[in-house]
Amino acid sequence: KQALLLSAINYRMGGVVISGGKGTAKSVMARALHQLLPPIEVIKGSPFNIDPEGEFGLDDFTRTDLDSGGTPLAERETEIIECPFVQVPLNVMEDRLIGSADLEE
Repeated sequence: KQALLLSAINYRMGGVVISGGKGTAKSVMARALHQLLPPIEVIKGSPFNIDPEGEFGLDDFTRTDLDSGGTPLAERETEIIECPFVQVPLNVMEDRLIGSADLEE
């Protein structure tokens, strides 16, 4: 419960992993907190929900575009979206969650 509240207050935490026994209201708490979070403003069409002010970091594609003379972030169209909520299946393997590289090729 405390970790969820702290992640709602401090956006730089990056998220919270919740574990516990069956029936301990893990999903209920996470979904309830998600309903309380305000919508966020992002660059329109950004697959990574980039902040229009760029204060929380940029993905490589946006950084390359800016470095090659692309439209500055402040001049790009924005949209308001619901705060993202990611629910990961219980049996997910690490390589499926974050990806892996085939080093033999």
